[in-house]
Amino acid sequence: MLVENAERAMSHCGSQEVLIVGGVGCNLRLQEMMNIMSEERGAKLYATDERFCIDNGAMIAQAGIEMFQSGTTTPWDLVTCTQRYRTDEVEVTWRS
Repeated sequence: MLVENAERAMSHCGSQEVLIVGGVGCNLRLQEMMNIMSEERGAKLYATDERFCIDNGAMIAQAGIEMFQSGTTTPWDLVTCTQRYRTDEVEVTWRS
């Protein structure tokens, strides 16, 4: 299911790259299946080592960089943390 969703997202966004991060990134079978899909699409797979697969810190940091570079900032007094925030609820401001 994750590979199918990643492939659909790549197609929708016109991306030729996929990055595996978070706890699920430690799964070698997932990495293998994602690599097969990437090769079939002529895409590049980036699988981080276990240091970056403990949580989604790398993904969160990258999203923060993208938002900052696009001019999206949040005043410190309005910053909140939501542990179960759904990624599909994030307003993507850095893509046109």
